[in-house]
Amino acid sequence: MLPDNVNFSAETLSNYSRNTFRIEPNSSTTAKAGRVIQLSLPENSILDMKSFRMMFNVKTSKGTVSAGDVLGLLPANIESLIAGVEIFVNGVQVTQSTNEYNTICKVLKLSQYNQDAQMTSGVLVNHAKMVSTLNGVTASEIFGTTQAGEGENGDMCIDNWSNFLGTGATRFLPTDILGSITIRLTLASDAVLSGALVNGDADADALNTPITSPSYVISDPYFTIDSCILPDAYNELLRMRLSQDEYLPLNYKEYYTFIASGLKGSQYSNRFALSSGCIDSLYAVQRLDSHNVFGAATTLNPTTGARAPLGAVGALSEGKFFTYKTFKAAADYEDGLFRYYWNVNNVQMPQFQATNKYAMANVPFSANKLTPRTQGILCSSETAFCQGQAVYSAMLSHPDLSIRVQSGLNSRGINSQFYFTGLGLDTTQISTGMSSVVVVATTAQMRISAGRQISVIF
Repeated sequence: MLPDNVNFSAETLSNYSRNTFRIEPNSSTTAKAGRVIQLSLPENSILDMKSFRMMFNVKTSKGTVSAGDVLGLLPANIESLIAGVEIFVNGVQVTQSTNEYNTICKVLKLSQYNQDAQMTSGVLVNHAKMVSTLNGVTASEIFGTTQAGEGENGDMCIDNWSNFLGTGATRFLPTDILGSITIRLTLASDAVLSGALVNGDADADALNTPITSPSYVISDPYFTIDSCILPDAYNELLRMRLSQDEYLPLNYKEYYTFIASGLKGSQYSNRFALSSGCIDSLYAVQRLDSHNVFGAATTLNPTTGARAPLGAVGALSEGKFFTYKTFKAAADYEDGLFRYYWNVNNVQMPQFQATNKYAMANVPFSANKLTPRTQGILCSSETAFCQGQAVYSAMLSHPDLSIRVQSGLNSRGINSQFYFTGLGLDTTQISTGMSSVVVVATTAQMRISAGRQISVIF
């Protein structure tokens, strides 16, 4: 055997070509919160699903508080404007219409994304960093003359998708075999926006008593995707497989959310049941019940207080809608009384009451980002974690395997019960009510049979 770096070889992929196509939605050219945008992908094509992008313009409108006008600010990560994604392949629904698609994206990004990508291509393309302050800036210079009295605006792009559109085991999909692919996107409520007074900060207390809230509208949405032409051998291979095998399998990620609200005690359990052929991981976050009411953003990098010199890198603030806290009384660098654990079919995970620091260590571990060769994560300080990015995870699948392999918990055919338990919460912080949100990551399988017959095993 010779190593690759001393080997002389060359190969050619002949008769290959690709091009990019623009897709217009079937709906109107403008849309506000709660509206649905629907489109269909090209048929009889080989589509590069990693190239699928949504392009649009967004404008915010001001709100008001007693102190004056509140200029609208867009959330970090522009996919936060999407509340729901439904996908139909040849008339068969392949996603479960999960609530809060934007929450799922935010929770997953905390561990699966890294600061290098987030603060470079993320800021460039996806509005990965929200505006934290208008103090010392002129609104007309950053928002433009026509929007100076309203708020943030601009042309945006969504190019990463946390479902069938972006997580398939096969990147290139032949729609001549699958059939039509229809996508329905539901826009999020105006509550995902933040705001700031002129020359004020996004975390000012005055923002917590709004008279009217900022809003947004998107206009001229369109989509792009690459289509490829592969050698004839590819089509011959697919048709041979369909004639010899019962079906072609396609694994992809599917997510579920379970929410328990109105929690005010020092301990709670969020119980749920799920039947799935492959449960890969569990994530839990805690937020105020009033998260969907406009209010002040959360500072992730305070200049005073516990370990302030060791500040967070990257994003400096998080919008109220996406603030996930520990709600513990102790300082951010101490575990205090807070403990948590999961329970899967009456088996506790871990086999002890885990601490807050254990949860911090689990953030990179759950994404298989192990030192020293690691890409890093988005949570970059104890304060950032405790005050706005606290996620409690458990891994149920085997690491280092591709999505082609289903190694997670199979809960089909049995009455599988799960719950997440939190203990030692500071009740003074949740006197108005807290919600526990559990995100379950699973691997579903689409089965493609001859005659464009589609079935899905969730």
